[in-house]
Amino acid sequence: MSITRRHFLVSGASLIGACLLPSSLLKRLERVTANPAAIIDAPSNARETLYATLHDDNRWQLALGRPTTEFPAAPSWREWLADYESVDPDDDRTVAAWFRKWGPDLDRTSPDWIEEEVDAGTWEGYLEGRFLVYDSPEAHALRYLSGLKLAHGPLEAASGEELGRVVYYHGTMPGADSHFVEVEGAAILPALQHRLRELGESTAIEIIT
Repeated sequence: MSITRRHFLVSGASLIGACLLPSSLLKRLERVTANPAAIIDAPSNARETLYATLHDDNRWQLALGRPTTEFPAAPSWREWLADYESVDPDDDRTVAAWFRKWGPDLDRTSPDWIEEEVDAGTWEGYLEGRFLVYDSPEAHALRYLSGLKLAHGPLEAASGEELGRVVYYHGTMPGADSHFVEVEGAAILPALQHRLRELGESTAIEIIT
């Protein structure tokens, strides 16, 4: 199941991090704004990577980890119980209790049922809910950035010129629960990287080409 290019491109409220960028960086921005990758001063040996994917002119979506281009494939029941439900798939009593409370109707008399793929309803429910809200790389980027001590104001130069903004989306409309973050502006990626370094974050911004 592919995610379209404009899957996340909708309007939303802004929450903006403010910092004063040094004049040396501003001069570099003025010279090479057409190629922000050339002046992203990412830390070496970064612990985390924020991947930036261009969606519109100077509008980027961020993902903590490789961005979602296709939804993950459905797991087996064994993987589902262990990885998504914290249930030991080899503990028959615990598995039976989970199915009585939460599980779908399933013929578990077959000795190989636990190695079969989870049913479509279970997996689609996960993809449309928990994946988009909590587990996707895009949702991870939202939680990471919104948890930092970023001031609620424009990301701006010492002159007061706005260099860009960070926009957080906690769902986009009724029935659309995607959680993600976008950044906008010709200078926003180098500016955001500078701000992350100011905050002591070992996180690199990398542009997906």
